[in-house]
Amino acid sequence: MPLRWTDRGAVPRCAMVKAILKAAAQFVTDPKLWLVIAGSAVVSLLCFTGIWWGVREGVAWVAEHWPKYAGWLKWGQGTLGFLTALLLFPATFVLVASFFQETVADAVEARHYPALGNADGAGLKTSVVAAARFFLLMITVNLIALPFYLALMWLAGSGALLMLAVNGMLAGREYYEIVALRRMSRQEMDASRRQNRGAYFLAGVCIAGLGLVPVVNLLAPVLGIAVMVHVFHNRRV
Repeated sequence: MPLRWTDRGAVPRCAMVKAILKAAAQFVTDPKLWLVIAGSAVVSLLCFTGIWWGVREGVAWVAEHWPKYAGWLKWGQGTLGFLTALLLFPATFVLVASFFQETVADAVEARHYPALGNADGAGLKTSVVAAARFFLLMITVNLIALPFYLALMWLAGSGALLMLAVNGMLAGREYYEIVALRRMSRQEMDASRRQNRGAYFLAGVCIAGLGLVPVVNLLAPVLGIAVMVHVFHNRRV
């Protein structure tokens, strides 16, 4: 079915709430989405186990050849292991789950927009590149912005708001691109983004907000794509 797009201004708050509720309801009831979560968890655990094993073997090798460093290396291994489990596993999970975003978008459209038929799709290579780029861009931009976050944190939590705005802008842009390229050329996607940047920014802020909640942040790649699919089709006339 041909798609046409228009500038509707900022997305109404009720429409955003409906998009979130639809995405959450399907997440609870659709086995396909749970399979994405389960598969991502298994792959992430395997990756994380491999990294942990590599660090352990590396520390053991260094301790064997330079015994004088063994004490603080063992301490560092335990401390770094805890921090790695706390920080690296969620990040790895989000990255792995991002590779299944095409599956999530297909499931949402099949349930809520069946008349559209199958999307041409952006292709696995495009999806993987987009996911990896978003992951690296998010880390880079947040590292650059970290001093500003910390400086503004003393001003009534302004740092948290800045963090939400920055990550909302990134998430809105990248998730929109993943969803839009399934049914649009890049030129059409750019035109639609310019016309409806307010809607996609607001959706990105919601996705970034999910990413700040412990445990829920593991579900953000799935819920985020599902929400963006609804926002994307809400701009269709």
